[in-house]
Amino acid sequence: NHGGRQLDRAPIPFHLLPGVKEAFTKDNSDAAIMLDTGIMGGADIIAALALGADFTLIGRAYLYGLMAGGRAGVDRTLQILEKDMARTMALLGVSKISELTPDHVRLLTK
Repeated sequence: NHGGRQLDRAPIPFHLLPGVKEAFTKDNSDAAIMLDTGIMGGADIIAALALGADFTLIGRAYLYGLMAGGRAGVDRTLQILEKDMARTMALLGVSKISELTPDHVRLLTK
């Protein structure tokens, strides 16, 4: 669901991450797992990493910063995301990304 240009009933990427991670691990794949949708803040980045992503893209967040303040807006967006990630990790009781596990995330379903 890149940029909302797909079916609105498609699976939520956060829900797919654990299965993707399991499949990659089972196949001994060294390919990176990235999440490219649904990232609105640092807590989303932490959740994606905990669920198995190796990295995330932050297109929407940095674009908001760019539109609001040019390069300085992008820099500020990155500062906000970094601070939000640090706060989220502290609330989860971890100090390193390597300490994150899927148990740190609760996936909500209907």
